[in-house]
Amino acid sequence: MEFSDSTLPSRTPAPVSVERVMADLPLFAPAGRSGTGRLADVGFSPLHDHVLECTARYRVAEAEGTGLEVTTRRWPDVDWPPLRDHVRRFGSGHDFLQRRAEGDTDAEPRVHPLGASWSRARIGIDGAPYDCDVLHSPYAWAAVAMVEPHFVVRVAALRAPDAPPALERVRNASEIAPPPRGG
Repeated sequence: MEFSDSTLPSRTPAPVSVERVMADLPLFAPAGRSGTGRLADVGFSPLHDHVLECTARYRVAEAEGTGLEVTTRRWPDVDWPPLRDHVRRFGSGHDFLQRRAEGDTDAEPRVHPLGASWSRARIGIDGAPYDCDVLHSPYAWAAVAMVEPHFVVRVAALRAPDAPPALERVRNASEIAPPPRGG
């Protein structure tokens, strides 16, 4: 089965609490950040009994208005560990969304987006080094790593940082704001 054929987590317009998300997924944030992040997108299992994916947004450079999106996805037990192409397809999701946002109606979710390249790097997560795949494209930058059994983390930005940012686990619900009502 191709990864692109698998069902994506369903989204729900119902409000969800940060505590509910944290009970189901480890959330991560840029290490040493100032201020809180905000939940931006939450994906649920088909029965809506647990969270499968969550994206949180963080402002990084106040003057430049740049930010990072950190997404955690629970990977199915039967598919762990995922194949590199599956991890990269997840990593390129931000590129696909940005291409669509900029009017490219022909954009498709691809392992190797047009005009993009992949490299390897290390990313620090809770002080431990993890190998990650790094996407460099005209539309987005993303680093994606397998962490803890059954979780994949993607850090994405519109512009490439000097190096993949270190991440730390969000341990307290007060460190992140719930999604805005109606979104």
